[in-house]
Amino acid sequence: MAEGGWDELPDDVVQQIDGRLPCPLDRVFMAACCKSWRTAPVGPPARSLPCLILPLARGPSVACILGGGALHGLDLPADARRARFFGSYEGMWAFVALRRRDGHVLLNVRTGERIPLPDIEFGKVTRFRRAVYDENGAIQTFRWAGIGGPRRPVMMLAATLSRAPAVDDEECVAGAILNVLGPEGRVNHWRYVCFWRLGSQMAIQAQEVSTHVGWSPQDIAYFDGRFFVLTKGEHLRTYTVLNEPDPNREGVDNLHAKLCNLYRTGRGDKPDDAVPRAGYLVVSRGQLLMVVKEWMPDDGATSCIRLFALTPAVVLLHDDPDSSLAWTAVESLDGRLLVVGPGCSRAYECAHFPSGCIQEGVYFLDDRTYYNYTFFAPYFPEQSSPDEFTCTDNGRCRLLPARPEHCFPIKPGESSFSTYSPPVWLLP
Repeated sequence: MAEGGWDELPDDVVQQIDGRLPCPLDRVFMAACCKSWRTAPVGPPARSLPCLILPLARGPSVACILGGGALHGLDLPADARRARFFGSYEGMWAFVALRRRDGHVLLNVRTGERIPLPDIEFGKVTRFRRAVYDENGAIQTFRWAGIGGPRRPVMMLAATLSRAPAVDDEECVAGAILNVLGPEGRVNHWRYVCFWRLGSQMAIQAQEVSTHVGWSPQDIAYFDGRFFVLTKGEHLRTYTVLNEPDPNREGVDNLHAKLCNLYRTGRGDKPDDAVPRAGYLVVSRGQLLMVVKEWMPDDGATSCIRLFALTPAVVLLHDDPDSSLAWTAVESLDGRLLVVGPGCSRAYECAHFPSGCIQEGVYFLDDRTYYNYTFFAPYFPEQSSPDEFTCTDNGRCRLLPARPEHCFPIKPGESSFSTYSPPVWLLP
């Protein structure tokens, strides 16, 4: 052994080393050390947890949960090194805006593959009833039709997919929360929900519910064949995305987002009813959960974490019991590790990892800038520029009454703000 090099290690030793690396990026770096390590047969990859992309001054780095917050460099294409990240999907796909407010793409951080996303939204679809006549000219029935509004540039803020992406997969549907850009690139700070078929360059605006602040969207998730949208008032809007050709919209993608239900699960529609806290939708054990992150009143930093499950309401709010749901407090994580962020929250079972490898808790990231241009703005630190992103409030917390632990510290000399992107989870 003393006379040989590292590239001469027996395959079984390489396998043992690989099996002791909990971080997927560590395994990638190990394989890059030499050809013999890269070609050595290894066992199935260990279960992985998301990594946190931190927008450092020299460029994005990745902090690994399983590696105790250890930082790795992130090798990105030149045009993505100063891009704005706004979400991710399994397989190390990242939602990226290459030019801050546009140039939206879905970028695979591992392979470099990219899928373009829309920079244009078709606009609100105005729906109306149209008569259907029989051969004698008599009205036989009525059917709903729609006409799209003007095309407008958009800035995406959070996004998710109906399934794993592929370049030519026309069955994969994406949903996003976005701002519309007005004249001279000014941002309309009311947030909209849009859907599009992956690969299409045009998004279709979903039907709006109300202009009350309590119904403005703050998170989006795909569950049980539908897109669920959580509002600032902690209500739920659910959409089924259909492929229905419409002769009134020739030349436009025939995708149609049907608002299939409204759940008044929150506190009300007015600004006073929208509690100043962040909410995230998480699918776990076949159930839809809401993680709530409450803020400190002086700087918007995380103060505590609460967990709620979607359950049938005790008092029916509608004639239809299926439309009467409520958020019910959950007092225990019950052996789960949750990772939360707009559009990309996930749940993991601690029992699926080696004993002692992870502990139950909720990992959160600094998304204060995501909420800064809302009526919650007084809760957040003053920014010298509207294009800055807060990036220091990242960490882990158990449920209330536990207090957060900031386990992804910014290194000395790094600013509390990023000039190009907020932090974002990178899903394995």
